[in-house]
Amino acid sequence: MGTTAEPPLGPGLASLAQVSRRILAPLTALAALMLLAGCTPAPPQPAPAWQQVTLPAGVRPASLAATDSTVLVGGVTPADPAPRLLQLTAGAVTGAVEPVTTDPYAQVADLISLTAAGDAVYAIGKAIGGAHSNPRLTVWDGSLAANRLTSHPQEFFTFGGHDAGPLLGTVVIAGEPVIFGSRTTGTGPRGVLWTRTGTTWTQQDRVVAALASTPDRELGFGALSGLGSHLVVAGDELGLSGGILQSPAAFTGTVDGPWQTARLPVPDNLPAVAGQLSRATGVACPDSGETCWFAGWARGHALAWPVTIAKDGTLRPGTPSVLAGEPDSGTDPVALVALVGGHPAVLANASARSLQLGCPDGWHALPAPPGVATAMTAAPDALYAVAGTSLWRLPAPAC
Repeated sequence: MGTTAEPPLGPGLASLAQVSRRILAPLTALAALMLLAGCTPAPPQPAPAWQQVTLPAGVRPASLAATDSTVLVGGVTPADPAPRLLQLTAGAVTGAVEPVTTDPYAQVADLISLTAAGDAVYAIGKAIGGAHSNPRLTVWDGSLAANRLTSHPQEFFTFGGHDAGPLLGTVVIAGEPVIFGSRTTGTGPRGVLWTRTGTTWTQQDRVVAALASTPDRELGFGALSGLGSHLVVAGDELGLSGGILQSPAAFTGTVDGPWQTARLPVPDNLPAVAGQLSRATGVACPDSGETCWFAGWARGHALAWPVTIAKDGTLRPGTPSVLAGEPDSGTDPVALVALVGGHPAVLANASARSLQLGCPDGWHALPAPPGVATAMTAAPDALYAVAGTSLWRLPAPAC
């Protein structure tokens, strides 16, 4: 069968086709350019940078806490020793909470721990004194509305004495403050709770098996958070039978109820760096939900662990993430963790400083403030960290 030739266009139709081609040609080119531009990746955005927060002259920051609208900074003026508690908004100091005390050690205390719960503020102060230059611990409470933070002297052996250990901080459970710390025993540290009646603090006299060192294992406690009715503690367990083995550990329990502990897993193929300790040193829990994040070091590597805590207190550690970075010159680096928009942010204090942000597609490396970070908190608009002797602010990073 032969092919049928197309009929020739008449003069009018030929002119119309030429006009159409003239109009469509630039439009087609423009569409191609638009499509090409849409496929071209946008230029990379500069990484957010930490900015030093200007504090009143002579103030050395030590502790941080955040509310929905205010960041609190606790510390001391070392040259003329006195406690300081500052209020910040959007990275600028907007006021100072007045410390009220008649206790000589409180008058020169460094506010090493802060907790904010709505309008209420709780603090722990430390001063060095006495014949043996031991830490003298003081407890404080106050109100942002009243703009006052008051210390309440306690009987000496409440927090002191020959077996006194450090206090990790205060958590608020069912509207009441609870302090977690430790005492020294013949077999090692023992985790202890203190509760308050009026302005008087009392150490619980019960021995909690999950918090007590034994001849076979010695426990360590490093950081404190809270999840609902549970206190959540990061630390370590040192096995003493059949060889010495240190493992990062998590502890959780209630004020009057049982406590449980779990070793945090470390990947079997993680190479060991000689002389490095292995422990969890930071923990952050959400306002709602059931998963806390722990951070620490094991075998000379920084790690982060998600840990689910059931309503009955059962601990379910998740798969650990090995974070970038080598240990600093010391053998006991401290990693800090905070939750930013529901995502863990870890300052591992590695030799090459970085902030690691845990996102659905993996961990993102961001800049870290200069110096060793000793405190970190997340506000709705930013991360704040004490590093070296300065306070730093980073606009809230996002995944």
